Amino acid sequence: MKEYFYTLNNTGYQVLMVPIILIILYYSQSWVDLSGLALSDQTISRVLLIALSVLSLTVLVLAELLAKRKATTIAKEVGLGIKLEKLGTVLIRKMVALSIATLLMPVALLFTGNSYSIVGFGILLLWFFWQWPRPDRVSRLLHLRGDEKEMVITRGEAFK
Repeated sequence: MKEYFYTLNNTGYQVLMVPIILIILYYSQSWVDLSGLALSDQTISRVLLIALSVLSLTVLVLAELLAKRKATTIAKEVGLGIKLEKLGTVLIRKMVALSIATLLMPVALLFTGNSYSIVGFGILLLWFFWQWPRPDRVSRLLHLRGDEKEMVITRGEAFK
């Protein structure tokens, strides 16, 4: 059980590194000159920021809805191991989608130079960690009860 959550955590950290590295790259412009990427027309810049923000929100909503729908289907399966294996795939896909949504804000920052992109990045980063696959969240997604819930919540420690 511990390995299951280690795998989910490691995957989450790995997919989150791309947006963070892009933000670091933007703010390390003393080493790399990225000023040529920013659009000079303010109107196009604002439209691009709004479009990327809307796209990011759309990805968030779709990822959440699809994950919940698939989790409901998986909850009907028999056997905790099968449920966790299938849900792990769904949660990894959801984390990748959340990472892509988060990545859109540094992209907006690179092309628009608008500081609202940083605010959006911060909000999406908080959302990413709020949606992190913790044992209690996994238990709720799979509608677990009794021993199965206890096994997931304690990461297998309750039955040793």
